[in-house]
Amino acid sequence: MSEKVAEGTWYYDGNIPKRIAAYRKEARLASSRFDRNTDQEPSIDESRPIPETKDGFLYYCLLTNSGEHLSLEELKAWADSQPWGPVKWDGDF
Repeated sequence: MSEKVAEGTWYYDGNIPKRIAAYRKEARLASSRFDRNTDQEPSIDESRPIPETKDGFLYYCLLTNSGEHLSLEELKAWADSQPWGPVKWDGDF
């Protein structure tokens, strides 16, 4: 299950505000652990390692294909470095 952990604003074309949200999920549910090469529902391949994170979670955003990041700080740095960045992250969430 995913949980929203941060929100912010980025500016399309430098002046049109757009919202972005960061989410977290348990690292054991990493996309790298799922077997999607079958005709059945994707399932966890227990032989694939759980990514090591400092808090047991992976972080991502739905704005683009952000991938899964090992910390919220890493995700924010990724978003800030995008051509549409930086993001003005809201205060305490």
